[in-house]
Amino acid sequence: MSSNNNTSITLAILQLQSAFRYPSLILGFILLIGGVLGNTLNIIFFIKLGNYKINACSLYMFVRTFLDFYVLLTGLTTRILATGFQIDFTLMNRIWCKIRLGFTDITDESSYTLICLQSIDAFMCSSPSVAVRQKSNIQIAPYLILGTLCFWFVHEILYFIFQDLVIVGDTPMCITTNTIFVQYRSYFVYLGIFTTIPIIVISIFGYFTVRHMKTIGVTRALSSLTKQTISMALFQILAVLVFNGPYTAWSIYLIVTANVVKDTYRRALEQLIASFASTYSYGPYASSFYCYCLSKRFRNQLIVSLKELICGIHTNQVFPNT
Repeated sequence: MSSNNNTSITLAILQLQSAFRYPSLILGFILLIGGVLGNTLNIIFFIKLGNYKINACSLYMFVRTFLDFYVLLTGLTTRILATGFQIDFTLMNRIWCKIRLGFTDITDESSYTLICLQSIDAFMCSSPSVAVRQKSNIQIAPYLILGTLCFWFVHEILYFIFQDLVIVGDTPMCITTNTIFVQYRSYFVYLGIFTTIPIIVISIFGYFTVRHMKTIGVTRALSSLTKQTISMALFQILAVLVFNGPYTAWSIYLIVTANVVKDTYRRALEQLIASFASTYSYGPYASSFYCYCLSKRFRNQLIVSLKELICGIHTNQVFPNT
């Protein structure tokens, strides 16, 4: 009887794995291909127009494009290979095991920090107060970006030390060898830095930015470039909420039920859901271009830039910055 139950459970788990594998793989390829294409067009847009040289919010977006590129190429690509094709290089090379997730996390954390800075800058640019609007300063933005990258690099040094490729029962595993550091990353890094904190920050500043934009006097006082970057920032905030909200809820569930006794089927189901949620959480890195396309001015400028780049067509259309 026990043997029959084990067989049925095994079959049910295999059916679950088959059901989750292909949707997760398809989603991963959609995010990867769409994200690489979108970020490439973002780079063309920002370089051709040069808005990042005079606008702090545009500079944050421009730098984030390169960070998102790195996350997609090193994080999502290797995840697709590992979950979809069982090719996990972290189990084959000790150096890659120690640095792969560490550098990806540095880029993740920097990208989310820049999203927060972007939302704060949009809030300041849309403020009814002239003094607050003047605090959006392109001269300070490069130092904030450099400080962000340095801070998160220092933050991840312990990960490079504790992460290692070990053999557990003849099975190679790329794991963190320090239990205290594992708890720190589970409770603070993944639940706080990657999910809860960015959602709270961008929600608060996004809410007040929308309130500011509803003020007719403020809207008239803003330049067309500022209006465009604010709308682009708001659309990006929406994307972060859509993609990070479910992942945050799932992370909270895993932490709350960490000490609950679970059977084999439930553990397998949770593992598959966690894998799908992890792939889904790459959405913010792949969606920025498509969020920006919701801005009509961005679409028009992008078409003009592509015509100039591909066809050599130079139009007389002018997009004023002030």
